Parts: sequence; structure tokens; C-alpha cells
Amino acid sequence: MTSRFLRQAGASVLALQIGYLLLMELAVVLFTPDTGEIDHTDPRGPGYVLLLLAAEAAVALPMLWGAAVLGLDSFRGRGPRWGRVGALGAAAALQVFVVWAAASNALAREGGPDLVLNWVMVLLALVAVAACGQGLRDEFRSTRLAS
Repeated sequence: MTSRFLRQAGASVLALQIGYLLLMELAVVLFTPDTGEIDHTDPRGPGYVLLLLAAEAAVALPMLWGAAVLGLDSFRGRGPRWGRVGALGAAAALQVFVVWAAASNALAREGGPDLVLNWVMVLLALVAVAACGQGLRDEFRSTRLAS
């Protein structure tokens, strides 16, 4: 696999995951019924939605920045080096968590479409981890060559 293909594939996987995350968050916020009356608890207030949006931003922003560093040549040289390294490192760490979560979920199942989807998630997240690793290696290599 060439370096450019791996970077583009990793950026595509990160972008697809961000889209999936946004779609699922939107579905949870809009289509989850409020069971406060049934459970005799207070209904969800605006704080709940803000908490979900903050958690979403904490995950999506490093992944988006990592996807931009990996996929866009014009973005790769911009900004501070520590920002690019931090974004790629955070995206790689998030992808390792996705691999762990999807693999443990797949190993807990006996069969069915969820099993296939979980292993596809593992494969795609491993591609993203490899791409982030390639991007980090390139960042450190360019620093070593410049000095």
C-alpha cells in the first residue's frame, strides 16, 4: 500500500465515522422518546442535549482535524506541528478504542449481521490507525530532516 493511498483511505474512514457519529447522535436526540413521565423522573432538559453535543465535539473535532491532516495536502503543512501531531495522536487513540469496543462486541456475539458489521468496523478502524501512524511518522521524519 502506498503512503498516499493509506493517508487518503484513513482520511475517508475518519470522515465516514464522523458522519456516522453525527447521524446517530441526531437520531438519539430527535427520536428517543422522553420516558420521564413513565419512570417518574424529571424530563430531560437542555443540559442533556448540551452534554451530548459537548461529548460529540470532543470526539469529532480531533477526528476531523486528523482527517484533514491526512487527506488534504494544503492542510498538511498548515498550523503548528504540535497541533497536527496532537490531532493525529488523538484520532489514533480514538480508533484504538473503536477497535477494542467493536472487537469485544463481536466476540460476545454468536452470529448475525451485527457480527459482520463489528468486524468491518474493526478493519476500517485499523486502516485509520495505520494511516494516523503513517502521518505521525511523516511529521517526525520531516522534523528530523529539517534539523
